Amino acid sequence: MSKVLIIRHLPNSLSFQDKQQLLKHFGAEKVWETAAKRNYTFASFASIEKAKASLIRLHQLEISKRRLVVEYSFDKELIIDNKEESEKSSKATHHVKEFLRVLNAWNPSLNFYQPPPVHLKYKYPELTTKVAMNIIHALFKTKSFYVQTVHLMNKMCLDVPFCENEESIKFFKETFREVFADEIAVTKELSDQESEISSEESEQPKQQAPTVTKRKHTLPKTRKRPAAVLSTATLPKAKKSHIDQKEVFENVTPVAEVKKISVNVPQDALQKQTEEPEVVGELGKFEKEAPPVIEEKAPEPEQPTITKRELLKNRISYSDMKILPVFKNYHPGQPSMRLYIKNLAKTVTEQDVKSIYKRYVKNLSEDEEIGFDVRVMQEGRMKGQAFVTFPSVSLAETALHETNGYMLKDRPMVVQFARAANKKSFE
Repeated sequence: MSKVLIIRHLPNSLSFQDKQQLLKHFGAEKVWETAAKRNYTFASFASIEKAKASLIRLHQLEISKRRLVVEYSFDKELIIDNKEESEKSSKATHHVKEFLRVLNAWNPSLNFYQPPPVHLKYKYPELTTKVAMNIIHALFKTKSFYVQTVHLMNKMCLDVPFCENEESIKFFKETFREVFADEIAVTKELSDQESEISSEESEQPKQQAPTVTKRKHTLPKTRKRPAAVLSTATLPKAKKSHIDQKEVFENVTPVAEVKKISVNVPQDALQKQTEEPEVVGELGKFEKEAPPVIEEKAPEPEQPTITKRELLKNRISYSDMKILPVFKNYHPGQPSMRLYIKNLAKTVTEQDVKSIYKRYVKNLSEDEEIGFDVRVMQEGRMKGQAFVTFPSVSLAETALHETNGYMLKDRPMVVQFARAANKKSFE
């Protein structure tokens, strides 16, 4: 007897999966076929007794008008191969079971490998901005976590995260604005001291600290001496310090002799002019001189509009804004169609500012683009400031969020909404 059975005369219409399912229903552990013996199906059982019971049930069984013929297989090669494959499969199942055992363990350090109860489920807190920031921090710190996250996004057929996405950047700014607003000291109204004129407040020297007056040392009062003693007393003579004359008077250099200048005037110049001026038209009217020609300055050439990549690359971070004194008590103000820009370098021109903000109106029509205006102050106390007007409030808000902190000629721009018309204006 053997634990391996040979089953013949199985219907050809059955697939190998159907045969495998049928034989496993009768207790077979493994089912296989060989190319050497066609139309032969082999099945191995756990023990000889199970193989014998299955042989009695399967032999002469009619399936699809065909009777099965079942015999014991005594082919040693098949039995050896079956043993090796069964050992490999048992090892594989053992590794899988061990992996699942460790995976479902509650506390492996205490040898507590029981799986968790079925009725228990994981319940995590809802996703908030703080939770999202912690997850992003873990993504940067742990490379394996990042790889598993990308694998999961691939399985869930989500969008590819390797390209720049304007929607995600806009969503990130709107979602995390509250987190950074808590740390920055925000005031509802700008104080009168920080008006739009005082853009160069960072350049003013710091006020000197008040000097601490030292306590004067009071000498003890001495007794008054009588007048007789004072008259006879001889006071010490004051030492005369020798003062050099050069320290008191300035060195006077001798004046050189003035050279006489002779002017040679020709005799013809002293004579009266006999030539009469040319008369044009009526008597006594002379020809009018032509007005001087004023040369018009050529307009400055327009600079190319910067790209969004250059804009983001040259912006300072929010952490740097907290350190710089020019962003102290920064508040964007009430949204409007006009932006107020300060902390500009003195060499900044109107074309420099226009090259930054021209990108926000390049897709508009000519009628809508008429509302776009750039003015840079070049004189007086307003120097280093600029005003930019947009056709709509939404474009102004987008421009403020993207350009605030942009490094223009080694100085960060401070961008705010301009005050309303009812307030004092210095335009």
